[in-house]
Amino acid sequence: MAKPKKIELEPPDHKRCQAEKPNGATFMTLGGVPGLVRCANVPVVILTERNPNQKDGAIGCMSLCLDCLAVFHKQMNMKHYTEKRIR
Repeated sequence: MAKPKKIELEPPDHKRCQAEKPNGATFMTLGGVPGLVRCANVPVVILTERNPNQKDGAIGCMSLCLDCLAVFHKQMNMKHYTEKRIR
């Protein structure tokens, strides 16, 4: 089995949420290119993986605002993450 490739992780940003949201453009909108944009809200929590990622062996973390945290709670299993308030 191949060794996981080491990657540089971006540290948590204490000034801006690190979640990416759809930009609202679809193939049906004229002139818009579908994609993601980074959330501009102020983060209130840092989420950290409990165990290293199986693909790269790294333990990632990211900052989220309240709105993005609510979406994260709906979509992800929280037993794999720790949550630390920053504000």
